[in-house]
Amino acid sequence: MTPAAPHGARPRAARRPRSLALLVALVVAATTACTAPAPPDDATTTTTPTSRTSPSEPAATEPTETEEPPASDDAGAAESPEEAFRAWLAASRAPDVEVACGYMEPALVDRMVAEMTAQGWPGITDCASMVTTTAALYAALGSVADVEIQVREERPDAVVLGVVYASGSCGSAVMVPDGTRWRIGEQSQEEC
Repeated sequence: MTPAAPHGARPRAARRPRSLALLVALVVAATTACTAPAPPDDATTTTTPTSRTSPSEPAATEPTETEEPPASDDAGAAESPEEAFRAWLAASRAPDVEVACGYMEPALVDRMVAEMTAQGWPGITDCASMVTTTAALYAALGSVADVEIQVREERPDAVVLGVVYASGSCGSAVMVPDGTRWRIGEQSQEEC
């Protein structure tokens, strides 16, 4: 999800699954891995789920990195940065590709895809393949999506969340405003 400590500072074999888990978890929020730019796509898909607690209907077209986060059920009610991060986390584990990708800034997606590709992850070409692959990994590992979130800093251009996963991974998720919504920004990073 984000820039991490130098890879030489930790053993690769011991950290790769943890980094991927953190990447997906904070990815968005921006935490472990970084990504490379996916080819631009002129067609953009927007989804508006009927309920944040029920799964979204599958899209007729493949999602892109420029998708909009889902609209809130409550007219005029703004989603908090913490709620946005939790919604992204749930969608990234389901996986609900459209919703998960919609909560991530394109620059974050690009960094994450690039890092995963550089690490040799097969088939990672865009946000959809990244979310699908990492969700399958989390499911195979029996990883739970439990997370503690604390607001570290509120700025006019972002809210910085401290995120700690049940696995012990942690990082900062830089949430950037997008209208009445929040997206996980490129500056998110892994910290432990």
